[in-house]
Amino acid sequence: MRRLPTYLGTIVLALACGVGCSSPTPDPKVPRAAPSSYTETSEPPPAAPPADAGPGSAPDDLHDLDWARLAVPGDFCDIPDPITFTDGEATAHSDTHGTVHAEHHPDDVVYGDVVGDSRTEAALLVGCDTGGQTASGRLAWAYVVFSSEEGRLRHVGTVTPQQYIGGQASSFVSVLLDPGQVIAHESWHRRTDATCCPSGSAVTVWRVDRDDPDGTLKPGLPRVIQ
Repeated sequence: MRRLPTYLGTIVLALACGVGCSSPTPDPKVPRAAPSSYTETSEPPPAAPPADAGPGSAPDDLHDLDWARLAVPGDFCDIPDPITFTDGEATAHSDTHGTVHAEHHPDDVVYGDVVGDSRTEAALLVGCDTGGQTASGRLAWAYVVFSSEEGRLRHVGTVTPQQYIGGQASSFVSVLLDPGQVIAHESWHRRTDATCCPSGSAVTVWRVDRDDPDGTLKPGLPRVIQ
């Protein structure tokens, strides 16, 4: 029997392996996973803020509150909903006066311990008018008093002038926040006074109602001093 040349035997052997001894088809390549961003720590992740966090939340120190963005109760002008201001002004609907212009004065907030718990409360000056930008259109002034309790803003009460005999709206000269009370110095119009120039002065002391679990402020009788 003729022997195949050596090089032909090598070729035949290679072909035989190519048909019957081929290696398995490799699996599709799996993308390499990105490095994990998880870092093991013994501290739990920070809790998500409560769903209602927002206008009602407050820092422990009310000096740090953003008063310019605060929504305030509208009861001082018979406005049923909280008033949200833009650049210190707002338009709202009053159940008594219809559409009114409202304003607040975040640069004139008064601070003091009213509740008597060694924490600072604050009083924000607000007002409403007919929108005519004249003294005769003034409807009401008020100081809205707030406290901060467990990270939430609480409405302690709304202080309004109590000496009023009709005509022009009474206003404030100043308010003082003392333990258990708010002392309001008021300016009021007599019937013969010009719109610009009230001649009357009065003082009303608002006290924390200890029988009310919320500590709501209640006014005493105004004391006319002029």
